[in-house]
Parts: sequence; C-alpha cells; structure tokens
Amino acid sequence: MRGGLVSKVFLISLLLCASTTFAANPGRDPTLPPQNLLPATMAASDSAPMMLQAVVRGAQGSQAVIAGQNLRVGDTVADARVLAIYAHSVLIERQGERQLLRLAEPVMQPSR
Repeated sequence: MRGGLVSKVFLISLLLCASTTFAANPGRDPTLPPQNLLPATMAASDSAPMMLQAVVRGAQGSQAVIAGQNLRVGDTVADARVLAIYAHSVLIERQGERQLLRLAEPVMQPSR
C-alpha cells in the first residue's frame, strides 16, 4: 500500500516539474536542443552562408531541408534557387553563381 502512495507522489511531482518547464517555454519544441547549442540564426543576406540540414528521398521525389524549409528542385529560399538534389548534397544557384551544399559528416559512424 505504501509503495503505491510513493509512486503517486513521485508522479505528481514529476508532472508539476514538467508543467513548470513547459510554461517557461510556451510553443517551443521540446525535442530541439538547448538554444546555446543551436547555430546562430543566419539572415537571408547575400553573404550569409546557407546550410543543408537534410535530404529526404521518398516516392514523390527528393526534398532538401534548407533554413528549416522543405524544398524541391525549382523552389527558392532567400535568394537561392534549388537546381538539383543529390543523396548527400544540393546544387543551388545564388546571384548567378552555382554552389554545392553538402550535409555535415555524421558525428557517430556505424560500426563495421
């Protein structure tokens, strides 16, 4: 009987802590890393480098995630147009110049 009471008290205290955390960060995705670990926000200016975040390949074709936006060939983000999407890179055209954006090397390598 006592174990059940301890479990209930623990659960209630856990819920109270979680609600306080969510109230402090309304609308923030809890799966995102802490703000101090995120890269600095890049303005959509001419000199700001663009970062390829992901390449998604599916039955409807490939998509690239750049600046948090899902893009297909022909779409634009800031002042760049997507020309081609490859398995690990994306070719963009920006102010008449072509640039190849590559995915970062994975932090963890699969074991052999």
